[in-house]
Amino acid sequence: MTEAQGSCPDDVVWHASIRKIDGPLEPRQAHDISGNPEQNLIAIYAFPNKEHTIPAGLARKPDGSWPKVFLNPTAGDELVSINGEIRKGEKIYLYKLPAETFRNTGVPSDRPEWVSEEDKGPVTPCDVEVINVDDYTHLIRYAMREDLEFWKKHGGEVTEEDLEFLRSKGSDV
Repeated sequence: MTEAQGSCPDDVVWHASIRKIDGPLEPRQAHDISGNPEQNLIAIYAFPNKEHTIPAGLARKPDGSWPKVFLNPTAGDELVSINGEIRKGEKIYLYKLPAETFRNTGVPSDRPEWVSEEDKGPVTPCDVEVINVDDYTHLIRYAMREDLEFWKKHGGEVTEEDLEFLRSKGSDV
C-alpha cells in the first residue's frame, strides 16, 4: 500500500516507524550497544535498501517505547528481542526520503545506515508505504541464552524483568 506524499527523486533512503507521521520526521537520539559514535547520533536513521528498515518496526514494549532489540551477526538478518513484544497484527510505515539530505555512515559495514543529523533539521518524506508486521515475523525472534551472552559482551544490560519476559516467551534463559 502506498500513500502519495509528493514527488520523490530517483535517489532515496528508507526509514521505518510504527506510527503514521504527517509532516517532517524529526532527528532523535539513537542508543546502540556497538559504542560506535556513528550509531549514537541525534539523527534520522535510514537505509538505501527498503528491506533493511523493516526490522525497526517489528517489536515494541507494551507502553510503545523502543525495546532492547539488536541484530546478532551470528543470527543473520533476524532481529533479536530482549524485552519487546512482536507487533503481530500491526502496521509498519516505511518512509521514502531524499538521499541528498543524508550521509552514509559506513556502519555497520554489511548494511550501512545513513543519517540526517540534528543540525540539518527535520526531513519531509516524499512517499510512504504501509506494510503488515505479520508478513515479516520470520525476521524476528525472542532472545535465547546465547543472544544474551552476545548482548552483555557488548555492554548491554539484562534485568530480571527482561529474563521474566523472555521466559514467558519460551526462551531458554
